[in-house]
Amino acid sequence: RAAIFSAIETAVAAEGDVSEMCAAAHTLVFSAIKGHALPEKSASGGASGVEEQGSDSDKEAPLLSESEKSTIELAVRMYLERCIDEARGSAKTFEDASVPLLLDLAISLSNVGLADYNLPFSLLEDLFDSQVISQSEALFSLVEDRASALSSLILLSDPSLKVPSRAKLTFIRTCIALLRRLSKSKNTNFCGRVLLLVAYTLPLSERSGVNLKGVTAPSQVEVATSPDESADALAADDGSKTGVPELDFSFYSSFWSLQKAFSDPVAAVDTEAWSKLLEALKAVLQVFGAFVAEEEGAAAEGVAPSVEAAEQAASEAILTASAATEAAALTAMEVDGEGGSAQQEVYFTKFLTSPKLMALQLRDPYFRRHMLVQLLIFLQTVATERKGAPPLTSAQRVQVDELQKHCEELLRGIAPHGAAFAATVKAVLLRERNWIEWKAKGCTAFDKAAVQAKAARPRPTASSGRARKRMSLGNSELSRLWNLGGNSLKDIAASASSKQRVPSLVEYLKPVMEQMDPEAGIEEEYKLKNDKVYMWKALRLMAKKDVTLLGKVSAPQGSIEAAAAYMFKESAATQQADEYELPQ
Repeated sequence: RAAIFSAIETAVAAEGDVSEMCAAAHTLVFSAIKGHALPEKSASGGASGVEEQGSDSDKEAPLLSESEKSTIELAVRMYLERCIDEARGSAKTFEDASVPLLLDLAISLSNVGLADYNLPFSLLEDLFDSQVISQSEALFSLVEDRASALSSLILLSDPSLKVPSRAKLTFIRTCIALLRRLSKSKNTNFCGRVLLLVAYTLPLSERSGVNLKGVTAPSQVEVATSPDESADALAADDGSKTGVPELDFSFYSSFWSLQKAFSDPVAAVDTEAWSKLLEALKAVLQVFGAFVAEEEGAAAEGVAPSVEAAEQAASEAILTASAATEAAALTAMEVDGEGGSAQQEVYFTKFLTSPKLMALQLRDPYFRRHMLVQLLIFLQTVATERKGAPPLTSAQRVQVDELQKHCEELLRGIAPHGAAFAATVKAVLLRERNWIEWKAKGCTAFDKAAVQAKAARPRPTASSGRARKRMSLGNSELSRLWNLGGNSLKDIAASASSKQRVPSLVEYLKPVMEQMDPEAGIEEEYKLKNDKVYMWKALRLMAKKDVTLLGKVSAPQGSIEAAAAYMFKESAATQQADEYELPQ
C-alpha cells in the first residue's frame, strides 16, 4: 500500500498534461503492486485495457485481482484525504492540492482495468462528505466537467446483467446525501444542478428516481386557530370598494386547508372530504377571479388598481429592489467579458400564513399563480388512476374537469404574459402525465441501440464460381431454414458465437453479493432475491453448473443469498489453495 501511495504521489507531482500523467501513473501503480512492467496493450490506456464482455474463450484475464484493485482503491482514497487536509490546513485551493488531477487519475485507472469502476464515485462521496455546502457547490463543477466520463463508467460497469452496479449505487447514494443537506429555498440552483447531473449520467430507463409508489411530500402548515387572531387583519381589506368578496376567517381557514389536501391526494378524494374540499376550492377560485377582473378593468381604464398607500409603497420598494438586482446582474455580466455569464441566484419564496398578510398576498399575481399551479398539479394527480388509489366517480371526474378549465382561464388572465404562462404549464403537465403512464407500465426501457444498415450481398459472378444451389426439402419452412446458411464447421461456429452468451454462475450471482453489503443501502423489497425472473434463471444456472447450491436455497433457513455467500467463499478458498501450490 505504501508503494502504491508513493507511485500516485510521484505521478500527480509530475509535470505535463493529464494524459501523460495518467499514462505514467498506470505504469507506476502496476509496477508497485506486481513488481514488473505493465503490458504494452494496457499501458496504451483507453478502452484497450477494459475487460472484454465476450464469450468465455475470448475473454482476457484481468490485469489485477479483486483484492489488488481494493488495495489500489484504498491507497487512492488515502491520498485524497491527505489532499483535503493539505487544502484545509494551508489555505490552498483544491486545484493547488491536486484534487482534480486525482479524480482524472481515478477515472483513467478504472478505464484501463487497474481499479474498480466504483473508484471515482467513492472519491466523490468522500469529497462531498468532508465539505460544507458552500465548498461542495464550488467543487461540484469538477463533477459536471467529467459527467461524460462518469456516465460511461456506469454503463461499462456491468453491461451484460440488467442489475444495479456498485458504481451506480455509490453515485446515487452520494447525490441523495447531498440533496438532503441542501435547503430547497436557499440552495435551489445547486439542487437543480445535482438533479440535472443525475438525469444526464443515468440512462433514461433508470428506475431509481421515478417514485414508483407515488409517495407525496408531507406538508405542515401552521395557521391561526381562532377568529380573534385574524379578525382585525382581514377586516383591514374592505372588498366593498373594489368588488372583491369580503375576506373573513372562514375564507382564511378554507384557503390554507388546501395544503393538507395537496399533500395527501388519496385521502382528499374520499366522499366526505371531497365535498368540503370542493366548497373550499370554489370559494378560493371565486376570490381569485374577482382580483383578475379588477386588474383587467384597471388595465382597460389605464389606471392602477385601488390599493392602500402602504401597499403602494411596498410595491414600489419591491420594484426598486428588483430593478437594482437586474442592473447588478447586467453589470456582472459586462465585467465577466466576452463569453462570460453570471449566474443569478434565485430565491424561491416560502409564503407565510399570518392572517395579517392574507390581503396583500391575494393581490400579488405571483402568489395567485403559485397557488393555481399547485391546484392544477393536484387535480391531475387525483384524475390519474394509480395502483392502490381509489378511482374517481363519474361526478367527481366532471367536477375535476370543470375546475381545471376554471384554473387555466384564471392563469391566462393574470398579467404579465398570462396566456404564454398558462400554455407552458399545460405543456409541462401533459409531459408529466406521460411520465406517470410510463411508470404505471413498469418503466419499460424506451431507449434502443442504433440499427446499422446491412451491407448488400454482392451478386455471384462467373469469376467467383457457381452460386450455391438452393435445396428443396418438400416443406417450405424446412427449405427456408436449410438455405439460410452453409453446413461447414466454420459457418456453424460463426453462428454459435453470434448468439447471446450464457453468463457464468459466479458472474450472475455477483450482484446478489453486492446487494448484501449494508453500505450499498438497498432496501429489501428492491433486492434481486424478490425478482421471480432473476431467481428462476439463477436456479437454472445452479442446476446446470453446481447442483449442491440448490440445497443452500431449499434449506429451512436457506436463500439465494446463502447460496451466493457459500459459492464465493468456496471460490476464494480454491483460489488461495491454487496460489499456495504454485512453485516459488
